[in-house]
Amino acid sequence: MLANPGQPVNVTTLENFFPGYFALVMATGIVSIGLHLWSYTQLAHIFLGINVLFYVLLWIILIARIIKYPIVVWNDLHHSARGVTFLTLVAGNNVLGSQVALITGRMDIAELLWILGFALWVLLIYTFFLVNIMKEPKPSLEQSINGAWLLIVVSTESVAVLGAIIANSSHLHWLIWFVSLCTYMTGGMFYFVLIGLILYRWLFFSMKAETLTPPYWINMGAVAIITLAGARLVMYANAHPMLTDWGGFIRAFTMFFWAFATWWNPLLFIMFFYRHFIAGVPLKYDPQYWSMVFPLGMYGVCTFAYASVTNFSFLKPISALFVIIALGTWVIVMIGLFIDFFQQRKAKYAALAK
Repeated sequence: MLANPGQPVNVTTLENFFPGYFALVMATGIVSIGLHLWSYTQLAHIFLGINVLFYVLLWIILIARIIKYPIVVWNDLHHSARGVTFLTLVAGNNVLGSQVALITGRMDIAELLWILGFALWVLLIYTFFLVNIMKEPKPSLEQSINGAWLLIVVSTESVAVLGAIIANSSHLHWLIWFVSLCTYMTGGMFYFVLIGLILYRWLFFSMKAETLTPPYWINMGAVAIITLAGARLVMYANAHPMLTDWGGFIRAFTMFFWAFATWWNPLLFIMFFYRHFIAGVPLKYDPQYWSMVFPLGMYGVCTFAYASVTNFSFLKPISALFVIIALGTWVIVMIGLFIDFFQQRKAKYAALAK
Protein backbone atom coordinates (compact mmCIF):
# COMPACT_ATOMS: atom_id res chain seq x y z
CA MET A 1 0.00 0.00 0.00
CA LEU A 2 3.06 2.18 0.07
CA ALA A 3 5.72 3.21 -2.38
CA ASN A 4 7.94 0.99 -0.30
CA PRO A 5 5.66 -1.76 1.02
CA GLY A 6 8.10 -2.61 3.79
CA GLN A 7 7.61 0.73 5.53
CA PRO A 8 4.88 1.42 8.11
CA VAL A 9 1.98 3.67 7.22
CA ASN A 10 2.06 7.22 8.58
CA VAL A 11 -1.39 8.32 9.76
CA THR A 12 -0.46 10.84 12.45
CA THR A 13 -2.11 13.80 10.69
CA LEU A 14 -5.14 14.47 8.54
CA GLU A 15 -2.84 15.26 5.64
CA ASN A 16 -1.11 11.88 5.87
CA PHE A 17 -4.19 9.87 6.84
CA PHE A 18 -4.10 6.41 5.32
CA PRO A 19 -6.56 6.29 2.36
CA GLY A 20 -7.26 2.59 2.92
CA TYR A 21 -8.58 2.93 6.45
CA PHE A 22 -12.05 1.74 5.42
CA ALA A 23 -10.46 -1.71 5.77
CA LEU A 24 -11.36 -1.19 9.45
CA VAL A 25 -15.05 -1.16 8.44
CA MET A 26 -14.50 -4.23 6.25
CA ALA A 27 -12.83 -6.14 9.10
CA THR A 28 -15.37 -5.16 11.76
CA GLY A 29 -18.28 -5.93 9.45
CA ILE A 30 -17.14 -9.39 8.43
CA VAL A 31 -16.43 -10.39 12.03
CA SER A 32 -19.94 -9.22 12.94
CA ILE A 33 -21.48 -11.26 10.11
CA GLY A 34 -19.51 -14.32 11.17
CA LEU A 35 -20.75 -13.96 14.75
CA HIS A 36 -24.32 -13.57 13.46
CA LEU A 37 -24.07 -16.76 11.38
CA TRP A 38 -22.99 -18.67 14.48
CA SER A 39 -25.87 -17.19 16.53
CA TYR A 40 -23.84 -14.81 18.70
CA THR A 41 -26.63 -12.33 18.09
CA GLN A 42 -25.95 -9.80 20.84
CA LEU A 43 -22.25 -9.57 20.04
CA ALA A 44 -23.03 -9.23 16.34
CA HIS A 45 -25.32 -6.27 17.10
CA ILE A 46 -22.61 -4.62 19.21
CA PHE A 47 -20.15 -4.94 16.34
CA LEU A 48 -22.76 -3.48 13.99
CA GLY A 49 -23.17 -0.42 16.20
CA ILE A 50 -19.40 0.02 16.44
CA ASN A 51 -19.08 -0.32 12.68
CA VAL A 52 -21.67 2.36 11.98
CA LEU A 53 -19.58 4.72 14.13
CA PHE A 54 -16.39 3.77 12.27
CA TYR A 55 -18.13 4.24 8.92
CA VAL A 56 -19.46 7.71 9.77
CA LEU A 57 -16.17 8.83 11.34
CA LEU A 58 -14.11 7.70 8.35
CA TRP A 59 -16.46 9.48 5.94
CA ILE A 60 -16.04 12.69 7.98
CA ILE A 61 -12.25 12.31 7.88
CA LEU A 62 -12.27 11.60 4.14
CA ILE A 63 -14.47 14.61 3.35
CA ALA A 64 -12.38 16.87 5.62
CA ARG A 65 -9.21 15.64 3.94
CA ILE A 66 -10.63 16.27 0.45
CA ILE A 67 -11.65 19.82 1.44
CA LYS A 68 -8.41 20.73 3.24
CA TYR A 69 -5.84 18.77 1.22
CA PRO A 70 -7.35 18.16 -2.25
CA ILE A 71 -3.95 17.99 -3.96
CA VAL A 72 -2.65 15.42 -1.46
CA VAL A 73 -5.77 13.28 -1.95
CA TRP A 74 -5.43 13.59 -5.73
CA ASN A 75 -1.77 12.54 -5.51
CA ASP A 76 -2.76 9.56 -3.38
CA LEU A 77 -5.33 8.58 -5.98
CA HIS A 78 -2.65 8.79 -8.70
CA HIS A 79 -0.17 6.69 -6.72
CA SER A 80 0.12 3.18 -8.16
CA ALA A 81 0.31 1.56 -4.72
CA ARG A 82 -1.83 3.90 -2.56
CA GLY A 83 -4.50 4.71 -5.13
CA VAL A 84 -5.95 1.22 -5.10
CA THR A 85 -6.57 1.42 -1.34
CA PHE A 86 -9.41 3.92 -1.95
CA LEU A 87 -11.41 0.87 -3.03
CA THR A 88 -11.72 -0.09 0.64
CA LEU A 89 -14.42 2.61 0.64
CA VAL A 90 -16.51 0.50 -1.76
CA ALA A 91 -15.92 -2.77 0.05
CA GLY A 92 -16.45 -1.22 3.50
CA ASN A 93 -19.74 0.36 2.38
CA ASN A 94 -21.01 -2.95 0.98
CA VAL A 95 -19.87 -5.04 3.94
CA LEU A 96 -21.77 -2.65 6.21
CA GLY A 97 -24.78 -3.04 3.92
CA SER A 98 -24.53 -6.82 4.26
CA GLN A 99 -24.38 -6.41 8.04
CA VAL A 100 -27.51 -4.29 8.07
CA ALA A 101 -29.40 -6.71 5.82
CA LEU A 102 -28.45 -9.90 7.64
CA ILE A 103 -28.47 -8.70 11.24
CA THR A 104 -31.34 -6.19 11.29
CA GLY A 105 -33.34 -7.25 8.23
CA ARG A 106 -33.54 -3.62 7.05
CA MET A 107 -33.35 -4.38 3.35
CA ASP A 108 -34.38 -0.81 2.46
CA ILE A 109 -31.28 0.64 4.09
CA ALA A 110 -29.15 -2.15 2.64
CA GLU A 111 -30.48 -1.41 -0.85
CA LEU A 112 -29.55 2.27 -0.50
CA LEU A 113 -26.06 1.23 0.57
CA TRP A 114 -25.86 -1.11 -2.44
CA ILE A 115 -26.76 1.73 -4.80
CA LEU A 116 -24.15 3.97 -3.15
CA GLY A 117 -21.59 1.16 -3.24
CA PHE A 118 -22.20 0.46 -6.92
CA ALA A 119 -21.86 4.17 -7.78
CA LEU A 120 -18.62 4.42 -5.77
CA TRP A 121 -17.31 1.28 -7.46
CA VAL A 122 -17.95 2.70 -10.95
CA LEU A 123 -16.36 6.03 -10.02
CA LEU A 124 -13.26 4.67 -8.29
CA ILE A 125 -12.54 1.62 -10.44
CA TYR A 126 -12.57 3.57 -13.70
CA THR A 127 -10.66 6.50 -12.18
CA PHE A 128 -7.97 4.13 -10.93
CA PHE A 129 -7.59 2.34 -14.26
CA LEU A 130 -7.64 5.51 -16.36
CA VAL A 131 -5.08 7.25 -14.14
CA ASN A 132 -2.70 4.30 -14.16
CA ILE A 133 -3.10 3.65 -17.89
CA MET A 134 -2.33 7.26 -18.82
CA LYS A 135 0.38 8.09 -16.26
CA GLU A 136 4.00 8.42 -17.37
CA PRO A 137 6.56 7.31 -16.47
CA LYS A 138 5.13 4.05 -15.20
CA PRO A 139 6.65 2.44 -12.08
CA SER A 140 8.19 -1.01 -12.19
CA LEU A 141 6.12 -4.06 -11.27
CA GLU A 142 8.25 -4.52 -8.16
CA GLN A 143 7.55 -0.95 -6.96
CA SER A 144 3.83 -0.87 -7.58
CA ILE A 145 1.98 -4.16 -7.31
CA ASN A 146 1.27 -5.87 -4.00
CA GLY A 147 -1.63 -7.62 -2.31
CA ALA A 148 -3.57 -4.35 -2.06
CA TRP A 149 -4.20 -4.47 -5.81
CA LEU A 150 -6.57 -7.34 -5.11
CA LEU A 151 -8.90 -4.74 -3.59
CA ILE A 152 -10.00 -4.39 -7.22
CA VAL A 153 -11.40 -7.91 -6.84
CA VAL A 154 -12.73 -7.43 -3.31
CA SER A 155 -14.58 -4.20 -4.13
CA THR A 156 -16.09 -5.74 -7.28
CA GLU A 157 -17.24 -8.87 -5.46
CA SER A 158 -18.64 -6.83 -2.58
CA VAL A 159 -21.16 -5.40 -5.06
CA ALA A 160 -22.14 -8.96 -6.00
CA VAL A 161 -22.45 -10.15 -2.40
CA LEU A 162 -24.69 -7.33 -1.19
CA GLY A 163 -26.73 -7.39 -4.40
CA ALA A 164 -27.41 -11.11 -4.04
CA ILE A 165 -28.49 -10.60 -0.42
CA ILE A 166 -30.98 -7.81 -1.14
CA ALA A 167 -32.24 -8.94 -4.57
CA ASN A 168 -35.28 -10.88 -3.37
CA SER A 169 -36.58 -7.96 -1.32
CA SER A 170 -36.40 -5.39 -4.13
CA HIS A 171 -38.87 -4.72 -6.95
CA LEU A 172 -35.76 -4.51 -9.15
CA HIS A 173 -34.65 -7.98 -8.06
CA TRP A 174 -33.92 -9.30 -11.58
CA LEU A 175 -31.77 -6.29 -12.43
CA ILE A 176 -29.91 -6.41 -9.11
CA TRP A 177 -29.27 -10.15 -9.48
CA PHE A 178 -28.03 -9.67 -13.06
CA VAL A 179 -25.65 -6.86 -12.00
CA SER A 180 -24.46 -9.07 -9.14
CA LEU A 181 -23.86 -11.98 -11.52
CA CYS A 182 -21.87 -9.70 -13.85
CA THR A 183 -19.71 -8.29 -11.06
CA TYR A 184 -19.16 -11.83 -9.73
CA MET A 185 -17.76 -12.86 -13.12
CA THR A 186 -15.81 -9.62 -13.54
CA GLY A 187 -14.18 -9.98 -10.14
CA GLY A 188 -13.17 -13.54 -10.96
CA MET A 189 -11.53 -12.36 -14.17
CA PHE A 190 -9.61 -9.65 -12.31
CA TYR A 191 -8.42 -12.23 -9.77
CA PHE A 192 -6.91 -14.47 -12.44
CA VAL A 193 -4.96 -11.55 -13.92
CA LEU A 194 -3.78 -9.93 -10.70
CA ILE A 195 -2.84 -13.06 -8.78
CA GLY A 196 -0.67 -14.06 -11.75
CA LEU A 197 1.23 -10.77 -11.49
CA ILE A 198 1.58 -11.09 -7.71
CA LEU A 199 2.88 -14.67 -7.92
CA TYR A 200 5.26 -13.57 -10.68
CA ARG A 201 6.64 -10.93 -8.33
CA TRP A 202 6.94 -13.41 -5.46
CA LEU A 203 8.71 -16.06 -7.50
CA PHE A 204 11.01 -13.97 -9.68
CA PHE A 205 11.84 -10.85 -7.64
CA SER A 206 13.63 -10.51 -4.32
CA MET A 207 11.14 -10.77 -1.45
CA LYS A 208 12.45 -9.73 1.97
CA ALA A 209 10.52 -10.36 5.16
CA GLU A 210 9.77 -6.63 5.44
CA THR A 211 7.95 -6.68 2.11
CA LEU A 212 5.63 -9.53 3.11
CA THR A 213 3.15 -7.00 4.48
CA PRO A 214 -0.39 -7.77 5.77
CA PRO A 215 -2.14 -6.80 2.49
CA TYR A 216 -0.84 -10.05 1.02
CA TRP A 217 -3.54 -11.77 3.09
CA ILE A 218 -5.90 -10.35 0.47
CA ASN A 219 -4.48 -13.04 -1.82
CA MET A 220 -6.78 -15.34 0.12
CA GLY A 221 -9.44 -12.79 1.07
CA ALA A 222 -10.14 -11.88 -2.54
CA VAL A 223 -10.84 -15.45 -3.59
CA ALA A 224 -12.83 -16.01 -0.39
CA ILE A 225 -15.19 -13.14 -1.19
CA ILE A 226 -15.62 -14.55 -4.71
CA THR A 227 -16.71 -17.78 -3.01
CA LEU A 228 -19.18 -15.89 -0.82
CA ALA A 229 -20.60 -14.03 -3.81
CA GLY A 230 -21.04 -17.33 -5.66
CA ALA A 231 -22.75 -18.96 -2.69
CA ARG A 232 -25.15 -16.02 -2.30
CA LEU A 233 -25.97 -16.07 -6.02
CA VAL A 234 -26.71 -19.80 -5.76
CA MET A 235 -29.07 -19.13 -2.83
CA TYR A 236 -30.97 -16.65 -5.00
CA ALA A 237 -31.02 -19.05 -7.98
CA ASN A 238 -32.37 -21.85 -5.77
CA ALA A 239 -35.40 -19.67 -4.96
CA HIS A 240 -36.17 -19.16 -8.67
CA PRO A 241 -36.71 -22.40 -10.64
CA MET A 242 -35.99 -20.71 -13.97
CA LEU A 243 -32.42 -20.07 -12.77
CA THR A 244 -31.68 -23.69 -11.88
CA ASP A 245 -29.10 -24.07 -14.66
CA TRP A 246 -27.32 -20.92 -13.58
CA GLY A 247 -27.31 -22.12 -9.97
CA GLY A 248 -25.61 -25.38 -10.94
CA PHE A 249 -23.00 -23.58 -13.01
CA ILE A 250 -22.19 -21.05 -10.28
CA ARG A 251 -22.06 -23.78 -7.61
CA ALA A 252 -19.41 -25.71 -9.54
CA PHE A 253 -17.44 -22.57 -10.36
CA THR A 254 -17.54 -21.52 -6.71
CA MET A 255 -16.00 -24.84 -5.64
CA PHE A 256 -12.93 -23.88 -7.66
CA PHE A 257 -12.59 -20.57 -5.82
CA TRP A 258 -13.19 -22.05 -2.36
CA ALA A 259 -10.49 -24.67 -2.96
CA PHE A 260 -8.00 -21.97 -4.00
CA ALA A 261 -8.86 -19.85 -0.95
CA THR A 262 -8.23 -22.90 1.23
CA TRP A 263 -4.88 -23.53 -0.47
CA TRP A 264 -3.67 -20.05 0.47
CA ASN A 265 -4.16 -20.40 4.23
CA PRO A 266 -1.19 -22.64 5.21
CA LEU A 267 1.21 -20.57 3.08
CA LEU A 268 0.05 -17.26 4.55
CA PHE A 269 0.24 -18.52 8.15
CA ILE A 270 3.76 -19.87 7.54
CA MET A 271 4.83 -16.57 5.97
CA PHE A 272 3.40 -14.63 8.92
CA PHE A 273 5.31 -16.86 11.36
CA TYR A 274 8.51 -16.50 9.33
CA ARG A 275 8.20 -12.70 9.03
CA HIS A 276 7.73 -12.00 12.72
CA PHE A 277 9.27 -14.93 14.63
CA ILE A 278 12.20 -15.94 12.43
CA ALA A 279 13.10 -12.82 10.43
CA GLY A 280 12.31 -10.67 13.47
CA VAL A 281 10.10 -8.00 11.91
CA PRO A 282 8.50 -6.28 14.95
CA LEU A 283 4.82 -6.84 15.63
CA LYS A 284 3.49 -3.30 16.05
CA TYR A 285 0.29 -1.58 15.03
CA ASP A 286 -0.15 -0.65 11.40
CA PRO A 287 -3.54 0.08 9.76
CA GLN A 288 -2.57 -2.44 7.09
CA TYR A 289 -3.27 -5.19 9.66
CA TRP A 290 -7.00 -4.67 9.10
CA SER A 291 -6.24 -6.18 5.70
CA MET A 292 -5.31 -9.34 7.58
CA VAL A 293 -8.42 -9.43 9.78
CA PHE A 294 -10.83 -9.13 6.86
CA PRO A 295 -9.58 -12.19 4.90
CA LEU A 296 -9.63 -14.36 8.02
CA GLY A 297 -13.23 -13.41 8.73
CA MET A 298 -14.21 -13.64 5.09
CA TYR A 299 -12.87 -17.18 4.83
CA GLY A 300 -14.96 -18.16 7.85
CA VAL A 301 -18.11 -16.57 6.42
CA CYS A 302 -17.64 -17.87 2.88
CA THR A 303 -17.03 -21.40 4.15
CA PHE A 304 -20.28 -21.27 6.14
CA ALA A 305 -22.21 -20.05 3.08
CA TYR A 306 -20.55 -22.52 0.73
CA ALA A 307 -21.22 -25.43 3.09
CA SER A 308 -24.86 -24.35 3.28
CA VAL A 309 -25.49 -24.33 -0.49
CA THR A 310 -23.60 -27.59 -1.13
CA ASN A 311 -24.72 -29.50 2.00
CA PHE A 312 -21.03 -30.06 2.82
CA SER A 313 -21.82 -29.71 6.52
CA PHE A 314 -18.44 -31.20 7.49
CA LEU A 315 -16.89 -27.86 6.45
CA LYS A 316 -18.77 -25.78 9.02
CA PRO A 317 -16.31 -26.40 11.90
CA ILE A 318 -13.66 -24.74 9.69
CA SER A 319 -15.95 -21.73 9.45
CA ALA A 320 -16.32 -21.56 13.24
CA LEU A 321 -12.54 -21.79 13.72
CA PHE A 322 -11.82 -18.92 11.32
CA VAL A 323 -14.52 -16.70 12.79
CA ILE A 324 -12.90 -17.19 16.21
CA ILE A 325 -9.43 -16.49 14.77
CA ALA A 326 -10.74 -13.36 13.04
CA LEU A 327 -12.41 -12.14 16.24
CA GLY A 328 -9.23 -12.67 18.25
CA THR A 329 -7.14 -10.92 15.60
CA TRP A 330 -9.62 -8.02 15.50
CA VAL A 331 -9.29 -7.58 19.27
CA ILE A 332 -5.48 -7.64 19.12
CA VAL A 333 -5.31 -5.12 16.25
CA MET A 334 -7.87 -2.86 17.96
CA ILE A 335 -5.77 -2.86 21.15
CA GLY A 336 -2.79 -1.95 18.99
CA LEU A 337 -4.77 0.92 17.46
CA PHE A 338 -5.60 2.38 20.89
CA ILE A 339 -2.01 2.01 22.13
CA ASP A 340 -0.70 3.67 18.97
CA PHE A 341 -3.26 6.48 19.25
CA PHE A 342 -2.39 7.32 22.86
CA GLN A 343 1.34 7.09 22.18
CA GLN A 344 0.96 9.57 19.32
CA ARG A 345 -1.05 11.95 21.50
CA LYS A 346 1.53 11.67 24.28
CA ALA A 347 4.38 12.38 21.88
CA LYS A 348 2.48 15.36 20.42
CA TYR A 349 1.81 16.91 23.82
CA ALA A 350 5.43 16.33 24.87
CA ALA A 351 6.62 18.11 21.75
CA LEU A 352 4.27 21.04 22.39
CA ALA A 353 5.46 21.27 25.99
CA LYS A 354 9.01 21.86 24.79
